[in-house]
Amino acid sequence: MAQRKMEFGVQLKVLREARRVSQSKLAERADFDHSYVSRLESGARMPTRDAVERLASALQVSHPEEDGLLAAAGFLPRDVSSLLSEEPIVGEVLGLLQDDAVPAEYRDNMRQVLRLLAEQARMAVRSERVPNLGGVAA
Repeated sequence: MAQRKMEFGVQLKVLREARRVSQSKLAERADFDHSYVSRLESGARMPTRDAVERLASALQVSHPEEDGLLAAAGFLPRDVSSLLSEEPIVGEVLGLLQDDAVPAEYRDNMRQVLRLLAEQARMAVRSERVPNLGGVAA
């Protein structure tokens, strides 16, 4: 998680400086306390998703840059997030796979189970496409 904090802070600083915006001006534009941006950039704080979106808007970043900030802060990009809103368990699983607090062995096991489930689903789809040949194997 410490690496993610630094990545977000560095990315935010690069984007802010590229636009020649001071920390206090960015905080004002995003409606935050003046010290908040400094704490984010130093890695002392991690933002909420709403905070990342407000900062991105205040900096007028592109959609790919906003998605990069979201990912660096540990959030799914906008498009993926909206797709997953119908399947909250998928978002939860993705969050667990990205969480360094979950032991690596568990995350590896989760990936293996997901691969098996995906393969079973592909096989089921293929078998549905094969016409019934009256007991003859396809």
